[in-house]
Amino acid sequence: MIRILIAIVAVFIGLVVGGAVNLGIGMLNVQIFPMPDGVTWADEEGVRTWIENLPQTAFILVLIAHLSQAFVGGFIAALIAKRNMMCVAIAVGILSMCGGIMNMMMIATPNWMYIELPLYLVAAWLAAKIVMKMRGKSTC
Repeated sequence: MIRILIAIVAVFIGLVVGGAVNLGIGMLNVQIFPMPDGVTWADEEGVRTWIENLPQTAFILVLIAHLSQAFVGGFIAALIAKRNMMCVAIAVGILSMCGGIMNMMMIATPNWMYIELPLYLVAAWLAAKIVMKMRGKSTC
């Protein structure tokens, strides 16, 4: 029972920390590519027009932010869990991917951004592998 509780807490903390990293990089992106004057997040049409006119490089930072969420979150979750490190990291990756899918459904993005969907799992898997190697473990 305690292992399950630790795993749940690990995934939750991983998501929170990963989400903070995602938010930080996203805020950096808005500083580099600011919204036009008078456009706010409440202005759906203004935001849509702004996003449509962003250069492709702006979406590279978005991709980095999203994958950083899965990587950092998976890394933190695996560090906390101590057991089932791969499972908790992949859980963070799956939940991050679900958030990415919801994001893509709400905000128009270029089609090439769909490449990020499987990469959430790769980033989380890589994070778990690094933690496992740090701990000298070859299995979950």
